[in-house]
Amino acid sequence: MGSDDRANPPVRAGDLDGLRRIYSDTGGLITESDEEILKAVTGWDVNVQSPWRKFLPKFVFMGFEGRTSSKLFVTNKRIVLVRDIDPWRELKGELTPLGIPTAAAKESRLKRLKSLGARQYCEIRPLDLHVVKKTSFDRRQSWIDLRLVGTDGKQYAVTLWKTDGPDQEARALIESQFSR
Repeated sequence: MGSDDRANPPVRAGDLDGLRRIYSDTGGLITESDEEILKAVTGWDVNVQSPWRKFLPKFVFMGFEGRTSSKLFVTNKRIVLVRDIDPWRELKGELTPLGIPTAAAKESRLKRLKSLGARQYCEIRPLDLHVVKKTSFDRRQSWIDLRLVGTDGKQYAVTLWKTDGPDQEARALIESQFSR
């Protein structure tokens, strides 16, 4: 469990660093050895915080309100969300008089990444996570809320939801990955 845990933490997110390692130029998943894609679905999003406290949490990966152009891959080893970079959604919250310089710099960076073919990704390794609390439902949309503790000792609050209606089959498959 030594250096391999640091190389593959239970939850990680990024953009350009995942190109041709996590996802392909077209946005498809690049599988690891002995990995099998169980399901690939569109229209899901994810929020990941660490630790899971309500006051000043650190966002590992932040989801968007509304529909997204994303693809969720569920494999026998991991759950990976890959989505297109959307500078407007990323910057919307920072467009205040004091936040404009920061937003301009961030917009420049995001547009450069997008021009290089980068996408945003969030990779979750359920086998390296212990479920402390789980809530899920299918109403107007499918929704899963998990409180997890990783093999690295960190706490993670992971929320996955379908942005455009319920998808009970995918929700059940995602939940089953955490109950092993």
